[in-house]
Amino acid sequence: MANRGVPGRSNGQSVGSKMCQFKLVLLGESAVGKSSLVLRFVKGQFHEFQESTIGAAFLTQTVCLDDTTVKFEIWDTAGQERYHSLAPMYYRGAQAAIVVYDITNQDSFVRAKNWVKELQRQANPNIVIALSGNKADLASQRIVEYEEAETYADDNGLLFMETSAKTAMNVNDVFLAIAKKLPKNDQQSAPNRGGDRVSIEQPTQQNRASCCN
Repeated sequence: MANRGVPGRSNGQSVGSKMCQFKLVLLGESAVGKSSLVLRFVKGQFHEFQESTIGAAFLTQTVCLDDTTVKFEIWDTAGQERYHSLAPMYYRGAQAAIVVYDITNQDSFVRAKNWVKELQRQANPNIVIALSGNKADLASQRIVEYEEAETYADDNGLLFMETSAKTAMNVNDVFLAIAKKLPKNDQQSAPNRGGDRVSIEQPTQQNRASCCN
């Protein structure tokens, strides 16, 4: 029987496991918390005040799913409008994307929908897209209702979770959900046929730009 539990740190790839590597891009308005989500996932850290990303930042993290080890190459893109034209450079060829909005900001949700449309129109047709309603720790200031976002995600075939980079709520889970949905057999690896035993390995960080919200 599979071992269930909170995802934990791993010392490395298990014997006999298969390695898959996927490019994942984060998209969304500036200040919705994209970089904070990545920093929480990769390093288990949260910084209250982050500088804005310039262009994009690159990091890696490894997730273990039973006999398959999934390595994410994560591109955290800048949210400012002046960098929008650069986005296709980062989502082109990506197998997965997380589109992030701020649950206290309706405009960021509208912008997230636009990113989803752009991905559906221009990205890999088989891309796995997750919608992340970030800053769930600010639920008392909520503008975007959970049910509204969930319905939108269901209608568009997206994974959906509300997250909080500050408290770590659902941060690991959204990446794990993506890892489970990715077609690992396309990466010359056997698909995951086991249970839900998962772990997260602390990788070497590769940062090509400053991280931010």
